[in-house]
Amino acid sequence: MHLHREAGTSHLPVLSALKINFFGLRKAASWSALISGFIVVLISSTGPLVIVFQAARAGNFSPEQTSSWLLTIFVGSGLLGLILTMRHGMPIIGAWGSATTALLVTALPAHKFSEVVGAYFVASLGLLIVGATGIFNRLISMVPRPVVMAMLAGVLFQFGVNTFASLRSNALLGLSMILAFFIAKRFTFRAPVVASLMIGLAVAALQSKLVNPHIGISIPKPLWTAPAFTAGALLTLALPIFLLVMTTQNATGIAVLSSSGYEPPVNNIVFVGGFLSLISAGFGGSGVNLSAITAAIATQENADPNPKTRYFAGISAGAFYLLLGLLGGTVVGLFASLPPLLLAVLAGVALLPIIGSSINEALAESDYRDAGLVTLLVTISGLSAWNLGAPFWGLVAGVTVHRFVVPPKPKHH
Repeated sequence: MHLHREAGTSHLPVLSALKINFFGLRKAASWSALISGFIVVLISSTGPLVIVFQAARAGNFSPEQTSSWLLTIFVGSGLLGLILTMRHGMPIIGAWGSATTALLVTALPAHKFSEVVGAYFVASLGLLIVGATGIFNRLISMVPRPVVMAMLAGVLFQFGVNTFASLRSNALLGLSMILAFFIAKRFTFRAPVVASLMIGLAVAALQSKLVNPHIGISIPKPLWTAPAFTAGALLTLALPIFLLVMTTQNATGIAVLSSSGYEPPVNNIVFVGGFLSLISAGFGGSGVNLSAITAAIATQENADPNPKTRYFAGISAGAFYLLLGLLGGTVVGLFASLPPLLLAVLAGVALLPIIGSSINEALAESDYRDAGLVTLLVTISGLSAWNLGAPFWGLVAGVTVHRFVVPPKPKHH
């Protein structure tokens, strides 16, 4: 049974569906759905957001540039969720890709930000075309998923290593945050990253590691950056970003919705995400896609036992994202008060589950194990040639090894 048909809005004309879901908001509203949406945004504004600040530091961003970046990713995530949730009557959660942002930590020192913006334009245009033509499933099947997951694990690997390397410089801070994360997981706390942050703040305060910047409430101004298109940035950034958004974000987010009993509107999701990414790329937006990490919080029974009214959790998350976007300058000030080591550990523990699942998926199938391992190692190595970075060469090496090691299966007539 497909729940979106029960809700009766997904196959209706757009205006009719919007009218039904809008006037049904009062009935759909519940405290559990509201809190679920808040938790989604709370988790996103801790661990994954730290990666944005690390990328901003790598690119020597000014506070104004960082605020503009936050404005675009929060507003874009909020709009994606609100638009699709209201249209289809199911809890669709928007987000920005942690993995695609993590690419920038190593890419920004090697590429101008204008080249990064150009890569985002191209990747967004690709997603827009995929959504408009309806070839998502066909295209996904052409790229070996284990190879893409191995590249993702390689991109994120250093974040995990840095988590434990922190013990060399501040064992108390690093170890307390790591233990808090795993203790919270042991007791199935819904937001273990938040528990790690709280303990980290307490320890950093005891060690007098926190600074007190001037924090004011101000609406950030969007800053435009003209795109620059170079072959190196397009192959090193645009191609991996496109593949990561397709496979690790949208495909995973669609699977989460399906596992909760919904029939997600795949092409519409990809198209709207690509469109919002395209119009925000020039303002530093790092792409808009489905949430892959936090979506389950809003799509399962804990959010609302009734699947027909559960879409209010998506509305809640979208609204909280928009509010956070308007407070981008304040968020920058708050994170500026935290020691870099705390941010590094927080980013690492937030990404540990993704690193683990990516490595597992990359190496689980024997036919892809060699290709996955080669992709992982080449990506970790930081190999660069002809202005093309390690993620690109990892993909090339993995696909080549797979084609060489695993003979093509004979076609049966």
